[in-house]
Amino acid sequence: MIGRKKKVFFNEIKLKVQSKISSWKQKLFSSGGKEVLIKAVAQAVPAYAMSVFKIPMGLCNEIQQSIAGFWWSKRKEKRGIFWTKWESMSQSKTRGGMGFRDISSFNQALVAKQGWRLIQNPESLAARIMKARYFREGNFLNASTGSNPSYIWRSLLWGRQVILKGCRWRIGNGMSVLIYRDNWIQRPSTFQPFSTPKMSPEAKVAELIDKENRWKTEVIQQIFPKDDAEEILSIPLPRREMEDKVIWHYDKHGRYSVKSGYQVALKLKFSDPPSCSDSRGNNWGVIWKLNIPEKIKIFA
Repeated sequence: MIGRKKKVFFNEIKLKVQSKISSWKQKLFSSGGKEVLIKAVAQAVPAYAMSVFKIPMGLCNEIQQSIAGFWWSKRKEKRGIFWTKWESMSQSKTRGGMGFRDISSFNQALVAKQGWRLIQNPESLAARIMKARYFREGNFLNASTGSNPSYIWRSLLWGRQVILKGCRWRIGNGMSVLIYRDNWIQRPSTFQPFSTPKMSPEAKVAELIDKENRWKTEVIQQIFPKDDAEEILSIPLPRREMEDKVIWHYDKHGRYSVKSGYQVALKLKFSDPPSCSDSRGNNWGVIWKLNIPEKIKIFA
């Protein structure tokens, strides 16, 4: 049982990372060498635990501080100057960062993967247990915390924040999707209509589809403003009636990936992009493609 002393329970992860870093500090590495060690080893150590549990934020910050200290150090056992904040370092190289992971955001993206499996595999043993315990009448996307929840369940609900920001319904027959409450329009900003509701809050997308499984164009144009109507009519419908399905918007096959989920988690944590990720983004990509030593690219 994890109990209330979560930081103590997960402290072993921090100690393992710090042990690795401590052994590296006895040697001199180039910037490129440090980058490889951080990405391939230091940030990989917590991955197993982070794929199931929400690691306490304080512990994540301590791990990041240890990694940042190793990155900026110049000599053995000597602390270097932190020239920029970790938020900027966590951005991709094409956006002016180093591509290092923000530990808590990566943790959230990994846990979201488990939540996605509950959605896509409702007949699995884990999904059936969670459903019987926490959402007998609904589904994972609208489940509540419940009474006396386990730490795993609370972790899954935390990861669900990422899923809700990046998933939407692929319309089949429209019977499972609420027009004004569910994500179904191919518009990443909200996935929902912008217009003021003119139908019942419980109205379903099926009311906008005719018997031949085509959009009711005239009805849609009367109810919704031009922007919403165009977005709705651009959504493809299957030739034959099918059930609606939850998909991941940021993948052409509709499958969740930790890579794209991590980007959503970053946006949840850092609402404003760092100054390095401005309109010069394309220039960063050019720099990283140059045939010059890695250490020069890093400090270009």
